[in-house]
Amino acid sequence: MNQTAKLLLFLTIFLMLVPQKSRADEGMWLPLLLKDQRYSHMRKLGLKLSPEEIYSVNQACVKDAVIGLMGEGANLRSFGTASFVSDSGLIVTNYHVVMSYIERFSNENNDFLKYGYWARSRSEESLCRGLQMKQLIKMADVTTEILEGTENLSGRELQNKINDNGKRIAERETKGTRHEVRMQALFGNSQYIMNVYAVYRDIRMVAAPPFAIGKFGGNTDNYKWPRHTGDFAFLRVYSDNHNRPASYSKNNKAYNPPHFLPVSSKGVREGDFVMIAGYPGSTRQYIPSFALEKIIYGENLHKIAIREEKMNILNNAISENPSLKFRYTTKLSSVGNSYLRWKGELMGVTRTGLVDTKRKEEADFNKWASASPQRAEKYGSILSRMEEHYSKVAEYNLALAYFEEAGLNGAEIVPFIGKFEKLAAMYSRKNVNIESAAREASRLEALTEQFFNNWDYEVDRRMFRNLMVRYYQSLPEKFKPEAMVRYLTKYEGDAELLSKEVFEGSIFTDKEKLIEFLKDPQRDVQSKIKEDALYQLAIGYYMVNVNSIARQRMGLQAELMELNNIYLSGLMEMKGKSGLYPDANNSQRISYGKVSGSAAQDGLVYKPFTTLDGAMDKFQANKSNDEFYLPKKIQQLHDTKTYGKYKDGDGNLYLNFLTDAHTTSGSSGSPVINGKGELVGLNFDRIWEGVASDYRYDPNLSRSIAVDIRYILFVMENYAPSDYVIKELVIK
Repeated sequence: MNQTAKLLLFLTIFLMLVPQKSRADEGMWLPLLLKDQRYSHMRKLGLKLSPEEIYSVNQACVKDAVIGLMGEGANLRSFGTASFVSDSGLIVTNYHVVMSYIERFSNENNDFLKYGYWARSRSEESLCRGLQMKQLIKMADVTTEILEGTENLSGRELQNKINDNGKRIAERETKGTRHEVRMQALFGNSQYIMNVYAVYRDIRMVAAPPFAIGKFGGNTDNYKWPRHTGDFAFLRVYSDNHNRPASYSKNNKAYNPPHFLPVSSKGVREGDFVMIAGYPGSTRQYIPSFALEKIIYGENLHKIAIREEKMNILNNAISENPSLKFRYTTKLSSVGNSYLRWKGELMGVTRTGLVDTKRKEEADFNKWASASPQRAEKYGSILSRMEEHYSKVAEYNLALAYFEEAGLNGAEIVPFIGKFEKLAAMYSRKNVNIESAAREASRLEALTEQFFNNWDYEVDRRMFRNLMVRYYQSLPEKFKPEAMVRYLTKYEGDAELLSKEVFEGSIFTDKEKLIEFLKDPQRDVQSKIKEDALYQLAIGYYMVNVNSIARQRMGLQAELMELNNIYLSGLMEMKGKSGLYPDANNSQRISYGKVSGSAAQDGLVYKPFTTLDGAMDKFQANKSNDEFYLPKKIQQLHDTKTYGKYKDGDGNLYLNFLTDAHTTSGSSGSPVINGKGELVGLNFDRIWEGVASDYRYDPNLSRSIAVDIRYILFVMENYAPSDYVIKELVIK
């Protein structure tokens, strides 16, 4: 990585302020501002750390121990959280966050999903190719500098000036370093926060339990309580000899972080203070009623139907061929996770009447605006203008959802074919650069080997067929790819015959032919790729997104942002800014609260803890369901009550617990920390009744689920052969 900083101005349409003061345990707070905004309240609940022990640029602190996990090309956008737990680069995260890597390591001779991944020394730790981690160096409020010279600008001129200012600041901040920068706008572009990161690219798998522990309960228990899941995995970050970020090398050394979290063996009690530090992805807590209504009862209903279609195809395939179970374990988990979350949001928003609540809040805003001629002129029509504009945006949002769900993340062959577009473009030029084309073909050859090692022809054909039909039937003509319309017309709507013939006739479904083509220096791209029907259908998704969705949607969003900023200014003028927090945007945040159960449903109360006894009960009651299998060694330890120092005072081994700390997607793997700064658990899920917290936190229903650290220690000490790992931890 060169020293030129990456800059990403992250401008979310609805980074809204809550129009009333936040509830006691609500919010995902910027650690930079925690001292002034929430620290005194956290102290009252049980926090013992000083503000500087949570966030500082001058001393080691919690912020240094909490990292975001990313894939290649993620532009500093992480998909999960981890934390350092030793001075030798050891990190702990959720099993489900890194399960795809465990799946990739598995083969006929080593089924790491079934038996677990257990390195016995550092020499056996395996590189997770493409996995990266970002470590926050510092946050800074750069609002004044970002907005310098923008006083009389609007529209594209305003955005260009903001971008130019941001690039200048980023280059200054990263000069002479290997750091990277992400600028993020808060409060409708009224505040800008600079995040400076170090990015490490040598991450290796160390220890992960078998699926039967790490995903105990599988998809059946997802978003449910009680849970009994050992959702954890250990990895290690490596650096060069100077402790700096470096690409993989056998000469790299274990990274020495500025701070790591000590581990508590004492556990937590109901009512104990906890805080969760991590990189939550995104929330839309305070979008207007009309936007929420179209998302929940429009987009989400379509996405739920698409995900249900995917799960039916995969489950039917597994029923026909049980050997496919582990092949599609990760995919089913991923598909099912969002499916259940969207259904939970639908239930939560409906149950709480949130759309109507927001309408009443907006009526109060309009009443306030109309009480003054000056306010009426500025804010009086803003909501009606936004609603009219959002109806146009919603059409493109739905089209984008279909592109992503039915195209890009539908049949696996579609994104695989998409990787060949660069090679096709090279041969479209008058003068083909033969050397560049050869390098690209070589790169594609490696990707082809990897793709076919883990691909099922018939399952993917069915997926391609069903999702193509659903896309075609659900969207207006302007969003339909030309190739899709042409081929469905040619086959008179017979998608079964169409999918069979284009798969049979395509070079992209035949590994040997595709490798032979890529190795041939005289490769005929026109006839072998561009005239390939499956290529045309797959690339059609990308082309319609570029030409008919993305650009138009971006323009509409930019206009909506300007209206949103006016509305937000009115909210701030009406309610004030004190104690308010922005939506999550994948920057480091701190949420906090208590270990707490929930009266989740009428007549149903969730206690805050589960035990190994409960896991055994589930195993005994579901012996025909592999998702509830418990390894024999764990059964034996339970039967003899061999819990050692990890049992609670009541003699039980606690597995999972609930907190009312506010979390969302991206918080998976986040450390749950007690008042003394010790690791007491790992956040890994939310209860289904409370997932609508992405739109409005409910103190009675919003609950996050964590693995008790004592269960992790118990497994590592009594089950895992990786005994060198637990010796690294500082256990108190």
